[in-house]
Amino acid sequence: MNMKNNSDSCWEGNCYLTFSNNNSLDSENNKTILNSKFSAPFKLIKSKHDFEGRCIVPLLHTAGGLVGGDKLNLDVITKENTKVLITSSSAQKVYGSIGRSLIQPEGKYTLQKNNFYLGENSHLEYLPQETIIFANGLFFQETKVELKNNSSFVYCDLVRLGRSSKGESIEKGIFKSKLKIKRENHLFDDWEFIDQIELNKNVFESKSGMDYMPVFGSLIWICNRNFSQEKLEEIFILIKDYFRSKKNNLSFGLLENGISVRFLGSSSQEARQNFFWIWGQFRKSSGFIKPKYEGVWPLQDAINY
Repeated sequence: MNMKNNSDSCWEGNCYLTFSNNNSLDSENNKTILNSKFSAPFKLIKSKHDFEGRCIVPLLHTAGGLVGGDKLNLDVITKENTKVLITSSSAQKVYGSIGRSLIQPEGKYTLQKNNFYLGENSHLEYLPQETIIFANGLFFQETKVELKNNSSFVYCDLVRLGRSSKGESIEKGIFKSKLKIKRENHLFDDWEFIDQIELNKNVFESKSGMDYMPVFGSLIWICNRNFSQEKLEEIFILIKDYFRSKKNNLSFGLLENGISVRFLGSSSQEARQNFFWIWGQFRKSSGFIKPKYEGVWPLQDAINY
């Protein structure tokens, strides 16, 4: 159903994705299958499967961009013994909101809420392409994740402030992102990882902030809680050593049950290339097949926008 609010020309889009295992007795035909329901501007490109039966789902945003007041809700449930990769077909654009309306000159935020619920032994990778905040754009996203002890989660958040090729910065715009990851615990809320980011012109121009670097990214891996701490530390050192000999814009953090990586630079393509290699190490250490580049993060830079 089209949920566009005609009174203020804003979208209210919802996307519900449920993944389950087809429980095939033949291991070669064991696949994760998708059941979906969505409303505009969400649309799904046909899903496919890799050699491990992982369901790969590209999300499409049919509106071409987001404006102040738009609301997007993404709810994902991965049931027992599933493998899922969710990506997007293109960068997400957030247009300027401040100063566009005489009634509300301060502008409106574009809101996106992502909720992920991971069942027993399920493995979800959420790797959308970047979000581009146009001058005076306002964007807030909140992502909540709940997962079982034997499940894992990979998360990417890549943002570009302004269209660099046009000499544009974020101006009065703001990008806010909150990520909360909760591990199964019947006694109390066990928040395993909480991350909160706010980017604005002051942060963009500050020497102790972004120092005029327009691209910021996070790659977070939350592994199976039974994952060996010794092995986790080995992977962490391997990744750091690999990039130590190369010119890069990365910083690394070792989590209780995972690894966090930050990127700060001028190229979305560089961020994708670095994150892709690290993602491959996450896959390898979990006993999964090497990821493919095609169709996940196209080799294009946001400078084209």
